[in-house]
Amino acid sequence: MTIDVDVLTEAYSILKQYIPQKDRQEAADNLMSIMVDMLDDQELKELSQTDAVLARAFKEYAGEGDDEDYEDYDD
Repeated sequence: MTIDVDVLTEAYSILKQYIPQKDRQEAADNLMSIMVDMLDDQELKELSQTDAVLARAFKEYAGEGDDEDYEDYDD
């Protein structure tokens, strides 16, 4: 089964209206954890450009930004 990123983006945009703001990051994290098995990295990156919440979920998945968090703790 092939999933079209445009369809996912549209579905996410519609459904997030029904998710309280405080729960959106958790929902995006869960969506990203499911999509990593179904989409390649380029498609995940494209999906993450939908909004800031999905972008944050993608960065967490991809490990981007981890170096910034620990930059000041060099031995």
